[in-house]
Amino acid sequence: MALHFKIITPLRTALQADVTSIHLLGTEGEMEILPGHTDIIASVGNGELTCRTAEGKSISLFIGGGFLQVEGEQAMLVTDTALEDADIDTTSIEAAIEKAQEALRNRASVLSREEQTYLEAVIAKQLAILDYNKVRRRR
Repeated sequence: MALHFKIITPLRTALQADVTSIHLLGTEGEMEILPGHTDIIASVGNGELTCRTAEGKSISLFIGGGFLQVEGEQAMLVTDTALEDADIDTTSIEAAIEKAQEALRNRASVLSREEQTYLEAVIAKQLAILDYNKVRRRR
């Protein structure tokens, strides 16, 4: 028995596979979805998503925030970011962190609260990607 799982980003369908398990970080904590799971809609946080295909292959992706819907034997994750290890460019991520931190340091007095919150969220997501990358390279 398997779930048909699809991950959709604004740019592409990042994954479409029959899976026997999905493990990810929800905003309320870690979640594991197995075939026969009750129908849910849950918010997802930044972090690692792992799933096992019906053929037994393990897949790992970095997932940005989004929403997971499980209905019957269908699961769909809508997210702004879905990266495989090969997609992660640490140099550009570190540059993005530095640019956002510099904007917070040098322009904090002229930025609106919304702009500050946005920059803080950018930094948090980029740091989460770097953490994911470090852990994956140690495995």
